[in-house]
Amino acid sequence: MRLEVAEIVEVIVREGMFKVGLFKLTSGLKSPFYIDLRRLYSYPQTARMVANLLLQVVDIEYDALAGVATAGVPLAAYMACLSGKPLGYVRPAKKQHGTGSLVEGNLEGKTVVVVDDVATTGGSLSSAIEALREYGAKPVAATVVVDREQGARKRIEGLGVKFYALLTVSELVDIATKKGLFSDNDARRILEYIRSTSA
Repeated sequence: MRLEVAEIVEVIVREGMFKVGLFKLTSGLKSPFYIDLRRLYSYPQTARMVANLLLQVVDIEYDALAGVATAGVPLAAYMACLSGKPLGYVRPAKKQHGTGSLVEGNLEGKTVVVVDDVATTGGSLSSAIEALREYGAKPVAATVVVDREQGARKRIEGLGVKFYALLTVSELVDIATKKGLFSDNDARRILEYIRSTSA
């Protein structure tokens, strides 16, 4: 599994899904790096590997998967296809037409794993968990590819939901630095930022 994770990190960094600079995040935080895994699905073999590994990481029983729109939806779809589990997703806001749904799919009464690509403070995941509960589903876990280590785990577990990540950003940076994909200076700057903002 570690070998596969190292391969995934190499694709993430080499294909520009991990950017170094100055970025404003959805959470409002400023960051010296940005992770954009929406490009992952342009590399289907790697996306499949990620989905397979996440299915192994989540070690509890559940009935269905629910992607967080938009970035969590293709990942949850890969996981659903590979596992044979039903799929649904949570919109960022209610539809302004049709049924006005916030949750799509037949998830009522089912135990659900909520899927997203990256977690920072856990705001998107916690909103999805609340929406699923209101809908009548039972979120039992949340999983992401990368945990930015800025409070998501604590927030999600505080809601009584297990939290799983394939990688922390510290692990990603460590693997990438050992592979020569980051300069020591960039790695140091990122790790200092993580330490100063971790919750």
